[in-house]
Amino acid sequence: MRTRNIVSGTASTEPNSVEHSGKTAPAGRKFKPLTLPQILRRNSKSNTSITAPDVPNTSSVITAPLEELLTFEQNLERNRLSAAGQQLIEREERLYGQISEEVVQSTTEREEEKEQLTRDHKALLSQIDLAVKSSLSPDEDSLEALKSAVKAILQEEEQDRQWLKQEGKRPDWRPSECRRHHNTVLQSLVEERMDNAELPPEESNKLRSSLQRDVCGKGRRLQEDLLRVVKDVKGCYPEDMDICNFFGKMYHQAFSAGMRKIEEYGLGMDDCSYLLYWVNVAYPEILQNPELTKAEVQTLINKVLMVEEQAWMEGSVPELRDNCYFSPLAIDVIQFINAAVKSIEAVWGDTSKVQIIVCLLKDFLNSYKKFQEKVLKGSNNGNSRTVIMAILACVEQFRDYIVNKADIFPVDVKECCLSIVAEMKNIGYTSLTSPIHKDLKSQYSDLGTPVWLEKKKEVFDKLFEGINKHTQDLKGLTDSCHQELLSQLHLEVTVEYVRRLLKRKIKLRDKEMQEQAARLLCEDGQRLHKLFTEAGSREEWLSDILPKIAEVLKLQDISSIQLEIVTLSQAYPDLSEFQVSALLSLKSNLSASAVKRVKKTLLDNQDTTSSQDAPSFFSKTDNINMRRTASS
Repeated sequence: MRTRNIVSGTASTEPNSVEHSGKTAPAGRKFKPLTLPQILRRNSKSNTSITAPDVPNTSSVITAPLEELLTFEQNLERNRLSAAGQQLIEREERLYGQISEEVVQSTTEREEEKEQLTRDHKALLSQIDLAVKSSLSPDEDSLEALKSAVKAILQEEEQDRQWLKQEGKRPDWRPSECRRHHNTVLQSLVEERMDNAELPPEESNKLRSSLQRDVCGKGRRLQEDLLRVVKDVKGCYPEDMDICNFFGKMYHQAFSAGMRKIEEYGLGMDDCSYLLYWVNVAYPEILQNPELTKAEVQTLINKVLMVEEQAWMEGSVPELRDNCYFSPLAIDVIQFINAAVKSIEAVWGDTSKVQIIVCLLKDFLNSYKKFQEKVLKGSNNGNSRTVIMAILACVEQFRDYIVNKADIFPVDVKECCLSIVAEMKNIGYTSLTSPIHKDLKSQYSDLGTPVWLEKKKEVFDKLFEGINKHTQDLKGLTDSCHQELLSQLHLEVTVEYVRRLLKRKIKLRDKEMQEQAARLLCEDGQRLHKLFTEAGSREEWLSDILPKIAEVLKLQDISSIQLEIVTLSQAYPDLSEFQVSALLSLKSNLSASAVKRVKKTLLDNQDTTSSQDAPSFFSKTDNINMRRTASS
């Protein structure tokens, strides 16, 4: 049984980051404790290990143009820090690792190389520091340098791990703990920016005191920087570094520390009121800015899916609850979205602002659908069938949420989400019914043939037994999903029955044979319908299909046949001229002119009698998907 641990109760930085402590407020003055709103306090501890990105192999470097073959110094100068770091790692492995050398170096030469490597490594770390310190700069060059710096950090982390697995002498700087240092640099950067935050003169002059200017300046800096993190900096980091939450925690700590310092002063009434306003109103509004909340929710729901996919790849079977395969994915995602929606509504009082959050569900469902397709492609995995059942239960929960909360969704987003959900349900149910049709192939093959008519009930008895066995084996779904699956299987089996009948493999030469076939159709239809409805199908309308076809076979008078075909087309507007021809061809005693008259009657009446609410059936007999496994 697998369990999920996506979020912790409070926000946390990376384990190695430096914590910022503040002083205790003096006695006699009470302020509401500064805490992160619930949606920003959620954090995740990823189970995914961080690995360095792929580096081009030696052959690609050799074939590159001469101007692209840069030295370490040139890469460093151009802020190609990942490439520079990889060059140092290769030198490090040559000097300290097991790589053999063509030329035996003297001890002095080797020590000189090691000393140069130490200096170069220090220069790399200094350049990484500069890139990280410039992470909140708005220019594109700074962002590109940051991307490369982050890749270099991940490479260093991976190299640290490799050295921990090996024995023998290693460089003095290993482990370099580059990520821990990165966190410390960012914390110092945040504290410095908050300490030096100032308002433009035109805004500063509107405030009455230096305290108000200080508080407002810090709040403005916090808001602007966090928005920049969400819009620009986030894209430079992998998801599992959770950089938005990390920055959010650092800025919260810095702002809280600033407020605690202010508490130490004797405040006048105006300043006290202003401070209370910021603590209770303005600050929560900043942290609940829809853009900031969107980034946090997106990170959380993506991690939920990542955990689900990882569990499937590891072969885990979904938890069984009340005899149904269960996944917490939908509950987690809906809770995260709901929490953000409620928080934004409470702070901003504007329901239109929540649309930026609910729109995330569309992209998530598209990703979830891709995961479903991946599971189906890996159907040889022993857990794929149970995972599909758990997915169907989640899809049902998403559908109910979208329908019940339709008022907060933009119309186009709601329709798109419901369309994805419907497609996922159809794909999931089809994946469960396909093996059934494949297993029933031999039983289907005799339907609508002379054997079917000669052996009477014997052919259908075998089909009936096979269907009954499979309906009993369909376990592990929720009650509603089980009902929908049986309804789909009921429809598909009925469609397959009619499709076999319309393949013109039997000639009913006279009235006696036609009446015999009509009786068989009615009996088979009754037994089939009873079997499925007792199992859970709610497709009551399918009970009329075979009896209506049987009536056409039984009738001998052309006018009566014409009337019955019109009645059939009224009930099922997708009945085509081709299908009528196939049905009438079973009555081999009908003349060509009689068949032509019946078809003309169909065409004359079809457009005027069609109903948009009528169910689709006969068009499915031409559907190639129905022939995927059951065709002979």
